[in-house]
Amino acid sequence: MISLMVKSNVITDYAKGDGLVGDNVVQYSGNMPDDFYSKFKPSFYMLQDDKIIENPDYVEPKPPVIGPSKQDKIIAQIVLNQAKQKEEQDKFNAQILLKLVGGMK
Repeated sequence: MISLMVKSNVITDYAKGDGLVGDNVVQYSGNMPDDFYSKFKPSFYMLQDDKIIENPDYVEPKPPVIGPSKQDKIIAQIVLNQAKQKEEQDKFNAQILLKLVGGMK
């Protein structure tokens, strides 16, 4: 026997024996597809007419996009602007210093 978490006939989780509890849990003791355990993914199988079959509407989920957030991009732009301003200030200070040192001769 296997416990199946079923939502709208789609199997979202399973546990051998009676390992799942809840309103959407079905205890199933019928025939299992040979590759059920090796191919199982949430929503890949469904329960139809008391049989486990592959879900014809299954779509492989897309992996999440991992990258900098909008806030990270804004912070990076601020830091870049501050670095540019500091570079300009340093150049200006160097020019002033050169004029002062050159005028002391």
